[in-house]
Amino acid sequence: MRNNFVSLIDAFYAKMTRDLNISPGHIATYLALVNLWTLHSYSPTFIIKPEEIIAYAKLESFQELRDCLKYIEKAKYIKTYSTRIPTNGIGIKLISLYKIDKNSNQNNNRITK
Repeated sequence: MRNNFVSLIDAFYAKMTRDLNISPGHIATYLALVNLWTLHSYSPTFIIKPEEIIAYAKLESFQELRDCLKYIEKAKYIKTYSTRIPTNGIGIKLISLYKIDKNSNQNNNRITK
C-alpha cells in the first residue's frame, strides 16, 4: 500500500499545480483525508466524522469544510457518499489520481468553481 500512498501524493501534487483555483484550505482538506485514509488501513472507502477533518485540516467551520469538500469533489480529487445514518459521518473515496494523471499528461484543463 505504501506505493499507492506515494503514487497518490505524487499525482495529487502534479494535478494540484495545474489547478488554478485550488486554495490552501482545499489542499489541507485533501491531505487530511489522505491521512485519515491511512488510519483506516487504506480502505477503498471509509467513513469519517466532519469534526475529524476539521481538526486535521485546521479548518475554521463546518461551512468551510462543506465548501472544500464540494470543490475537491467537483475537481475529481475525491468522491463523497452520504451514510444511511447522518450522525455516522461522511463516506469518502479517494480517486486514483495517478491513473488519471498518466492519461492527461499534457492536459491543462482549468477547473472552475
